[in-house]
Amino acid sequence: MNIVRTKERITSVTQSSNFLVALLGLLSLVLLGLFIIYFPYPPGWDFRNNLWAPSYLLVNGQSPYNLTVLYEMGSAVWMPVVIGVFWPQGYLPLQQASNLWWVINLISLITIVWMSSGDQRPPKYLFTITLILAFLFPPTISHFSLGQITILICLLFMAISIYGRKFHPLLLALLIALTLAKPQLTILILPGYFYSYLKENGVSRAVKLIVFVILVSGILSLPLFFFYPEWISDFIKSLSGNPTWAHPSSLFILRTNFNKIGEILWYMLLLLVSGINLWLWTRLPRRDAAAWSLALTTLVTPYIWSWDFVLLIPLFVSYLYKINRKSSTWLIYFAYISSWGVIAYMKLTGRVSDGLYWWVPWYLIGFVIISSLLNWPSVKFRLNTLFS
Repeated sequence: MNIVRTKERITSVTQSSNFLVALLGLLSLVLLGLFIIYFPYPPGWDFRNNLWAPSYLLVNGQSPYNLTVLYEMGSAVWMPVVIGVFWPQGYLPLQQASNLWWVINLISLITIVWMSSGDQRPPKYLFTITLILAFLFPPTISHFSLGQITILICLLFMAISIYGRKFHPLLLALLIALTLAKPQLTILILPGYFYSYLKENGVSRAVKLIVFVILVSGILSLPLFFFYPEWISDFIKSLSGNPTWAHPSSLFILRTNFNKIGEILWYMLLLLVSGINLWLWTRLPRRDAAAWSLALTTLVTPYIWSWDFVLLIPLFVSYLYKINRKSSTWLIYFAYISSWGVIAYMKLTGRVSDGLYWWVPWYLIGFVIISSLLNWPSVKFRLNTLFS
């Protein structure tokens, strides 16, 4: 009798819990809908110039890469595949389109933190903490303010790496094609993923996937040819006319400070990190290899901005879930808080040039490596022996 009552209580609690979850989900959808329609969040410069304006021009029969008909300054530099996918938002007013993009980025960030937590459902308190840290990360704040696309690219790479085995090759090709919105962010993770895919599936299937990516990229670009067939010349003009700003890539920093020798040093760094990247893809599960590839990309890609440092989030979050020593955990928290403080101080004291923030990924990745070594018992034992 007691067993029956207990089962009834459990069933009742489960039903109540499911009802509450459904109610909260419905409320969230309503609030997001109201946000998209009514919230006066300032549209980001990058979203306006790189996605909404090209889409708006395209659906009005004009060149998507000739922004001079709308604005005096700015150019569109995101790849045509992205415009070919999101062109319907050109029918929306800029404010609503920007709000929708903000929501897409928010959902993507939450999903990235969830994916980075591992195979098991993350503890609620730790998930909440890591989500807050990810959202308050200065590059994330800049990313949302500008309406950038790197968070979405990061999400796609995580999905490809973790769930790629379950995807049909055409779906996999579609996701990979979308990541090419900013091809400079793919220089490590795509070779690593294709190398892993080649080892697991053989040469013929790997070549087939690459062909699918090329075909899908072409298909996704068809709306541009349909609405304005002569867009390619303006696209080339936008890329070639993009100003050379000071940005925090290792190539820019080394070349600026050491000229030709700096460029040679960058090629050596790229070769070294590329080798490490492929080694990681042979040794680690795809989830972990992807997190490392994305983080290492911030060190060697030839063109990057501080808001692209959101690529560090999967590695940062995953190690907060992995390490089991309090000292290592607090070391990662210290790295985050101290970097946040330094960035805030630099911003407040007028050091706003993006090239000044090249140190951020080196600093954070360095702390992740140190904390992981301290979390490794054998290494800790050796360190204690060495310094005792």
